Amino acid sequence: MLRPIASVLEFRREPGAKGFKAGRIRSEVRFGSIQSKKGLGAMEKFHSKAMVSCLVFAILFMGLITAGGKVSADDQAAPAPAEDKPTASVSVDFLSQYLWRGYALSAHSAVIQPSITAGYKGFSVNIWGNLDTDQNLFQNGAKWNETDLTASYTRELFKNFSGTVGTIYYSLENATYDSWEVFTGVSYNFPWFTLGLTSYREVSHNPGWWVQLDVGKNIPLPWCGMNLALGASLGYEILDDSSTVLDKAGRTGSYSAFHAATLSTALQIPVCKYVTIAPKIGVALPMSNAASANIEANSWDGDDTHVFGGLNITASF
Repeated sequence: MLRPIASVLEFRREPGAKGFKAGRIRSEVRFGSIQSKKGLGAMEKFHSKAMVSCLVFAILFMGLITAGGKVSADDQAAPAPAEDKPTASVSVDFLSQYLWRGYALSAHSAVIQPSITAGYKGFSVNIWGNLDTDQNLFQNGAKWNETDLTASYTRELFKNFSGTVGTIYYSLENATYDSWEVFTGVSYNFPWFTLGLTSYREVSHNPGWWVQLDVGKNIPLPWCGMNLALGASLGYEILDDSSTVLDKAGRTGSYSAFHAATLSTALQIPVCKYVTIAPKIGVALPMSNAASANIEANSWDGDDTHVFGGLNITASF
C-alpha cells in the first residue's frame, strides 16, 4: 500500500534531472512516503508489527478456506460448482496517465499496462506491469518501472456474499526498495449493484493502511452484447511513518485522512468469443483538504485532481 521512493538528494542533485512546476517541493517523490532513519528499537517494534500483520493474514486465510460449516442449513447457500477447468486472461491498458490511490505516478505521458491472470477453484495469480512512455523524473530511470505480483483466494461464504484474502508484491525499478502488502476483503452482489470493502496492510518498509470501498454496476446494452460498466471507489489512508511528506511546503508527519475518490466508466464491446475492448474514462479527486495537500506533494505532476482515459483490450479463456 505504501510505496517507497528513491533517495531525495540523489535525484535532486543529478545533472540534467527534470523537475516540475516552480516551487514544487520534493518533485522526485515517487510513492508518497519516505523511509525515516530509525533506531534499532524502532525497527524491532516495526518488525514485530509486521509479524503480527502476517499472522492475522494467515488466520484470516485459514478461516476463509474452512468457513461455511458453522451456519445453519437455511442460512448457508448451496455451494457453487467449482470450476474444474482453469481460467486465464491476458489484457493491456493504454492510459493517458498512471494513477494509484489518487497519486499520479506519471507526468504528462501515456502508460501501457499489460496484465496476465490465471485462476483455479477460487485461487488466482496475476502479474501486472507499467511502462511509462516518457519517463523524465528519474535521471537514467527505467521506463518499465513497476512489476506487481498478486496472489489471492476468493470464496462465496453465503449466497451473493464473498470473502477474499491475498498478497501483493510491488517490484519498483526506480525506488530504493520494493513494497509488500497483504489484504482481505468482502463483497456482496445486490440486485442493482455490487458493493465491496477491502483493507490493505503494508508489511515491509512503510507501515500503514489503505481501506477502500468499491461500488460497481454493469448495465447490459441492447447492441451487440455490449455492457456499460460504472464504478466508484472511496479510499481512507493511514501512513504511520512520521517522515511522510504532507504538502508542497515540505512539512512531514504521520498522515490519516479520507484520501481519494475515483469515478470511472467503460464501454465493454465484445469483438469475438474471447476478446473484448473497452474504451474508458474517469476522474480521481481528493476527499479532504489534507488529502489535497498530500496528493499534490507526492504526485509526479504536482496536481491533486486527475482526469484520465484510455482503452483496455482483454482476451479471456
